[in-house]
Amino acid sequence: MPNTVPDHMDKHLNEVHVAVAVIVKNNRVLISKRPEHVHQGGLWEFPGGKVEPGEPFISALKREIQEELAIKVLKCHPLIKIAHHYPDKSVLLEAHIIEDFEGQQYPEHKMSLGSEGQAVQWVEILQLKHYAFPAANQAIINALQLPQIYAISPNLLEMDTLQLQIFKKMFQKYLLVQLRFKTLEGERLEQMVAKVFQLAQGSPVRLLLNSAMELNTELHDIAAGVHLSSAQLADTHWVRQYQQQFPEKLLAASCHNTLEVAQANDLKLDFMAISPVQRTLSHPQQLALGWDKFAQLTAMAQMPVYALGGMNPMDVDLARSNGAQGIAGIRSLFS
Repeated sequence: MPNTVPDHMDKHLNEVHVAVAVIVKNNRVLISKRPEHVHQGGLWEFPGGKVEPGEPFISALKREIQEELAIKVLKCHPLIKIAHHYPDKSVLLEAHIIEDFEGQQYPEHKMSLGSEGQAVQWVEILQLKHYAFPAANQAIINALQLPQIYAISPNLLEMDTLQLQIFKKMFQKYLLVQLRFKTLEGERLEQMVAKVFQLAQGSPVRLLLNSAMELNTELHDIAAGVHLSSAQLADTHWVRQYQQQFPEKLLAASCHNTLEVAQANDLKLDFMAISPVQRTLSHPQQLALGWDKFAQLTAMAQMPVYALGGMNPMDVDLARSNGAQGIAGIRSLFS
């Protein structure tokens, strides 16, 4: 489940706990516009409001949505919990996906008004980037657009017929895949990556390139983004250049400790993978974080987090209960 950011205790003394409803229907999400006179006024937001002292979170969520939208929440589940510190205010946003609801029906293809006179509109999830939201909402948007499983490609030397079939199946099964061919260089590497892109055509999968692979700009142009190694994460100049050159693309990173999580936060990445949660066959000498330490690092993150290291699809719920978006994996996913 949730994400929080325990930076400095004094920032949390007056932190406002906000229940946020991410109401989804037909791949659209219901957003509303904040009144001009309030904090962050005039911006779009996900509906919700303050959790009163001593009030159970779910009660606050249902109350706020009933008051704002005349909608009764029937079923929901956690999406992300994120803290954000504005110069004048600190907020803890706890967002839940509303899976089932009843009550007021808002038209899907035009703007209307909520119970408090606020503008309300259904927006396609992938179009949210075109709307101005408070900065604290960006992590919610990122989480909403990411799947629960992040697949990382095996480190292949050559792609034979069998391996090609495996990739084709993976592109039908997973929506987010990192290409990570560490033993190839130069022309052979570029040919391999280009071949994988060809295989992915016609599928909804988004392919990220691992930053350790030196690839030409053309391949970066067609990729969905880049996954930074921990070494590349430390190269702030390279990261800033990439963000300026490709502002619409995903940028993720591998993190293993508090310093790397803080660096990813400072660079405002889209998501991260924290590892190793458990010991792995590929790095048997590396000590595992364990779930408690993973949860602590995830609580620092100002973005969605994937649990990596010894994970398999059956660990998704466990990972989410420890603050993650879901799990990332190699061997257990590409087999």
